[in-house]
Formats: sequence, C-alpha cells, structure tokens
Amino acid sequence: MSMYYRGRDYETHSEARGLSVERSLLLSLWQLAYPVRFLLVAAFLLMIADAAADLARPYLMKVAIDQYIGQKDIAGLENLFLFYLATIFASLAFSYYESLLLQRAGQQVILAVREKVFRHILHQPVDQLESQPVGRMVTRVTNDTDAVKELYTDVIVAFASDAVMLVGIVVVMLAIHWKLALASFAILPFMILIAAGYQKYARRAYRQVREKTAGLNSYISERLNGIGIIKAFGAFAVTEKGFRQANDEYLQAGLSEMRTFAAFRPLVDLLYVAAVMLVIYFGGVESQIEGIELGVIVAFLRYMEKFFWPIKDMAEKYSLLQSALAAAERIQPMLTEPEVKEEAAWPNKRMEPARIDFENVWFAYETEEWVLSEVSFSIPAGSFFGVAGLSGSGKTTLISLLLRFYEPQKGRILLDGTDIREIPLLLLRHRVAAVFQDVHVFKGSVAENISLFNPLITQAGIEEAARTAKIAPFIEKLPQGYDTKAGYLGSSLSAGQRQLLSFARALATPADLLILDEATSNIDSHTEHLVQQAMEQAAAQRTLLVVAHRLSTIVNADCILFMHQGRVVEQGSHEELMALSGRYSRLFRSQ
Repeated sequence: MSMYYRGRDYETHSEARGLSVERSLLLSLWQLAYPVRFLLVAAFLLMIADAAADLARPYLMKVAIDQYIGQKDIAGLENLFLFYLATIFASLAFSYYESLLLQRAGQQVILAVREKVFRHILHQPVDQLESQPVGRMVTRVTNDTDAVKELYTDVIVAFASDAVMLVGIVVVMLAIHWKLALASFAILPFMILIAAGYQKYARRAYRQVREKTAGLNSYISERLNGIGIIKAFGAFAVTEKGFRQANDEYLQAGLSEMRTFAAFRPLVDLLYVAAVMLVIYFGGVESQIEGIELGVIVAFLRYMEKFFWPIKDMAEKYSLLQSALAAAERIQPMLTEPEVKEEAAWPNKRMEPARIDFENVWFAYETEEWVLSEVSFSIPAGSFFGVAGLSGSGKTTLISLLLRFYEPQKGRILLDGTDIREIPLLLLRHRVAAVFQDVHVFKGSVAENISLFNPLITQAGIEEAARTAKIAPFIEKLPQGYDTKAGYLGSSLSAGQRQLLSFARALATPADLLILDEATSNIDSHTEHLVQQAMEQAAAQRTLLVVAHRLSTIVNADCILFMHQGRVVEQGSHEELMALSGRYSRLFRSQ
C-alpha cells in the first residue's frame, strides 16, 4: 500500500496572531532553551564584558585628547595606549568564547528540536501524513529547525547584548555631558516610528519565504521520486515549467523579504547622519557658551556611531528573528510529544495463528462517502483467506483498517475476540505482518532490509525468512551475500527480487497474521510461483489473508471474499464461486 498526497491544504496561518498565541510560542521556545540555559547565561555575561570593553574605548580617546595630547604627556599617553590595546584583546577573547558557547547551545537545541519534529512526523496517523507533501515535511525537519537554531545563536543573546550596549552608551553620554546627550537623543522618536513600521511588514514577508521554500522542496521531492515516469513520457517541458513557476514564487518571496529590509537600513543610516550633525552643531554651540572640550565632541561622535551599530545589528537580527518565529510557528505543533501510550515488547516467539472478525464495518475517507459498507466476515485461525474484486472495490481499505492506519466510523474489527482499538498499537503491528504491492527498500544491506534494522532479529532468523521466501539462493550469490548493499531504493534488485525481499521481511517477524496486499500484481509468473510456494509454507504457522489482483494467486484459498462497491457480495472457495457463475467467475475467466 503506497502513501500518497490527498491534496489537502494544511498550511494555515493567521495574519492576526493573538497575544495568547505569541505567549504560547515564546513559552515553547523557552522550554527548548531551558536545558542549555547555563550556556546562554554564560554567553550573555561574556557579551556584557565585551560591551564594557567596547564602551571604554571612546572614553579613553577623550582622555587621550583632553589630558595627554593637549598636555603633551607622552608617557601618560603610552600607558593609556597599552590599556586601550588591552581592551581590544579582551574584546577578541570575549567574542571568541561567546561564539563557542552560543554555537554549542544552538547545536544542542537543534538536535532536540529535530528529534521532536521527526518523532512527531513518525508517529502521526496515516491520514495526516497523506495530507502533507513529503517535501514540506522535509522542510520542517531541516530548514525550519535551522531557522529556530539561529534564534538562539544569533538573535536572543545578541538582542540582549545590543540592549545593554544602548543603555550603556546612553548612561556614559549623560555622564560625560548631559545637555549634548539630550540633544543627540532627539532622533529617538523617529527611530521608534521607523522600527514600528518595519515590524508591521517584516513578519509577513519572512513567513511567505518559508512557505515558498516548503513548496519548492515539495515540488522537487515529488518530481525526483517520479523521475522515471517523467522520462518515460517525455514530460520534460511541463516539469521544467512547473519548477520554474515554483522557483519564481520563491524568488519573489525572497525579493519581497529583501525589499522590506532594504527600506529599513537606509533610513537608519539617514538618522545616523542626522544625529552626527546634531552632535557637531550643538557641540559647537556649547563650546562657544561653556567651552566644551574637543575630546568630548570626539567621544560623542564615536558613541553616536556605536549607538547606531546595535540598532543596525538589531535590524539584521530582527530579520532573523522574524524568520525564526515564522519557522517556529510552523513547527510548534510538532514540539509536543506524540501520544504513544503503548510500549509493547517484541514477542520472543510466534503466537498461535490469529482469528479475524469484521462486524458490520463502515468506513469513509470523506464524510458519508462510504468506501466500505456493512462488511462482515470471519477468518478462522490458521486459515488461508483471499480477497478479490475490481479496482476501487475496497480491498486495500480492508487491510488499512486491519493495520489501524484508519479507524472505521461504524462497526468493529476483532483480533482473537478483542477489538483491535483496545490492543496497544505496537503489539498489533507486531502480530500483523504485511507485504504491499509497492516495495520500499531502504539504504543498507539486504539483511538490514529484511530485519528492518531490528537488532532483535538474529542472522539465523533473517536467513530462515529468506529461505522461506525463496530468495535465499539469489542472496547467497551476491558478492557479499546478506551484507551486500541493496542500492538506492533497491536499484541493485529486480522488481521480483524486491517483492521476495519484502515477503522475507514479513516472515522475519513473529507475526501470527500475514497479509499480502496485491503483492503479486507487478511480478512475473516465475516469481509469482515462488511467492505461492512461500505462501503455502508460511500458511502452516500463520493465518493468511491475501488481497489478489491475479486470481490465480488465491485459487487454493480456504475461502475467497469477492468485493464490489465496498461490500462482500460473494463468499466461498474457488470451486464454489465458479459454480455460482457470478462476478468472481466472470472475472476469473476474463484473466
């Protein structure tokens, strides 16, 4: 059974975020940072020390001009220069260790976030997974979590440091010359207005970039997965056109983001020029009135320059902040632990063959559009049951319900007399093994693909499953035997060999119910014969349920269920159904 995108739009964002939502988001971000809080505090203290050393240098320049250069005190100037040089080396050391601490904290946060997001995706119900393109889920685990990391490494502590720097500059300027300081601060109201206007448009632009990034990743992932179909049908032009459109949407979102930021920085530079002019003008006026020292004016010019450095830095960091918050909004629902109540132990041995009962089961993917209607039947323990019917009759849906990929809206399904909804999900999956039509081969060796990387399945168990599945002779001829790499998506194996490997994968588990969902529809007659032999051998120890497109696969079944439009319309052995001369008989003769 293949996973497919049902086309539902799950990208929902409200442009007007309530205060409670923002607090919830900030609480989530704090919870992520709590384990590395000591690293962040240490980095913040280093930032304060760095800011103090930086703030000292303009004042040292004032002292040098007014006290030593004016007095021609070369010895004092040399000592002051050594102290000035010491502040530079101190800033370098503080900055180095601060960066190390921040990066370490950020990497630890990103590790935890990615694990939470991936775990959330892994445990999502199948119907939710089908509503999300793979590319968007990849974006959640990669791009969005990287953006959240920047929140801790480049934004939060940096914002605090810049705030400390601004406060320090204000305090020092007021202490040096309060009148000139107040004149310099006349530009602050304009700065606040510009920042408020920038904030209004920035969040929307950064959220749009994230959405278009997810759309681009989704398009690329989907087309690369279907590259064989694109090549076979020569659909190059339409594929390139679709990519060009997705890429252009990403470009336009990026340009919108850049325009938002580009409009902000020149305005900050303009205010800086205005502030310098104010310092020069009022400094000249005060010099005529009170005889202000030249060193004070030079120090004020340096402090004004430093005053706008944090503001520019905040503008740049604000873009990262908005980007990170937009990404955090998208992954916030994934940061909560999924509800995995059951922790079923791996069975040490196979249980007795299972009995299955469907009791008046109704199911619909969409409300009231019933795919299954009034389905009732019983599969005795240890029997071989087949399910047949035309495409769309509900055969695969039966399997999906039995595996609890979905829940029926009406009725119930029993496993050995117990409603499967009352059985811990992991225990149910341990007891039921399935072989699907579409086989997925993972990166790794042949043995790892049979065991699905489960260390509890021994090499002997792997080899026994391979022998039962009739694939052992092929594996033993491979260069490294069971340790041979299967290749990307099983590229080193034929379609039939991949199907037999999937069958061995099911047999390697201690499951007492084995399901084959049209597992022979894409293989040749020779491989089908091998599968039939394997089925007969496996059926001796398990209950066997086979959904068949090729009716020849189930002619030896104890009972065959024939489905039509979501209902079981005929039931019996092959001979009994042929004698009815009904739908099964007509389909069998047509093959």
